[in-house]
Amino acid sequence: MSDIIYRDSIWVALSAILVLFMNFGLAFFYSGFVSRRNTLNTIKMSIVTLGIIPIVWWFIGYSLVFSGTDNFIGATHMMFLNGIKPDTVIQGTSVLAVAFICFQAMFASISPAIISGSGVERMKFNSYLLFIVLWVIIVYCTLAHCIWNSHGIADKFGAFDFAGGVVVHVSAGFSGLALAMVLKPRTAPLIQNSKHSLPYTVLGFGMLWFGWFGFNAGSALSVSNITIMAIATTLFATSASMMAWMFCDLITGHAKTISGVCGSAIMGLVAITPSAGYVSISSAIFIGAITSTLSYILTIFYAKLKRRVDDTLDVFMCHGIPGFLGSILVGVFASHEINPIVPNGLIYGNASLLYKQVVVTVCAAIFSFVATYIILFVLDKTIGIRVSKDNEISGMDLLEHGEQAYGHE
Repeated sequence: MSDIIYRDSIWVALSAILVLFMNFGLAFFYSGFVSRRNTLNTIKMSIVTLGIIPIVWWFIGYSLVFSGTDNFIGATHMMFLNGIKPDTVIQGTSVLAVAFICFQAMFASISPAIISGSGVERMKFNSYLLFIVLWVIIVYCTLAHCIWNSHGIADKFGAFDFAGGVVVHVSAGFSGLALAMVLKPRTAPLIQNSKHSLPYTVLGFGMLWFGWFGFNAGSALSVSNITIMAIATTLFATSASMMAWMFCDLITGHAKTISGVCGSAIMGLVAITPSAGYVSISSAIFIGAITSTLSYILTIFYAKLKRRVDDTLDVFMCHGIPGFLGSILVGVFASHEINPIVPNGLIYGNASLLYKQVVVTVCAAIFSFVATYIILFVLDKTIGIRVSKDNEISGMDLLEHGEQAYGHE
């Protein structure tokens, strides 16, 4: 076996570890925004996916995504990773299948963890566990097959998603909106006591940004100029998004909160994810700034809706909207010179890619929302998904886990 295979496989395996690390970053990022009595519950909702989803991935998830020739979903003949040997190499790459499987398992694991932010402080933990299994099999695997399998309908249509702008962030963001709508708003006492530790949020944000380099650059599936470009675009798009948000705060006279700084940077990370290996650094800066500015404007209008829907940790605004915008902007800024696998985008004279990105992104958003809403509606009518009002007010940590984060309230 060649040194190139070992080199690229080690990079992909290391990237899988970085994405795993992101789950813990997400746990801290989310937990800082909730009340003290819901800290452990929020953390556990982010990290428990690492215990459940890799097993689902081994059992059937990988097969549903990366096998078969159907337009929408894969076959089952690779259940339990049947046919995968230690020296199996993914076709068209120089990456060992085992490394690729681990990497993709981490993508599948962090996606439902992102969704959890829409339902913390009021969702039954056992119902959440069943939900994430159903969601990964029905929603995530379908989208991943459509976009990342060469037989998938989106791939054949000619749409591109470098590292999961649609597969991870559009799906999670719009699914989070569905979760918030089915659960309905929290009770007032919980909302008043949110944001118990913003330093936790900053710590989590730093862990997320660090891990995101593996999330995006690992998707190159090699050590190459595309890998380095993905690292660079991830850096510059995030910085541009943060600056654009602070500039909007400056011209509108709003307080320059640490929540806004961290949240805007996450938006930049999400926005560049679908195009990290397809665009130049200059384009990445535009993508980050455009997405942040548009998201800032939308946030003003979304604030009214949020009071009725109560997307607890703004999953829709931090992941759904930036993922949606970033996926469409692939069709504007993609450069064949940067990555020969992708055609040029609109700024280079090709409008057809923009059309394809819009169609696939819109369809993915609708599918994610509708399918998730149906899953949650059925669960709500059968086993129930929301704790009682009294238990909600007393807090989820002791109720669901028998522990509390702090000795005294």
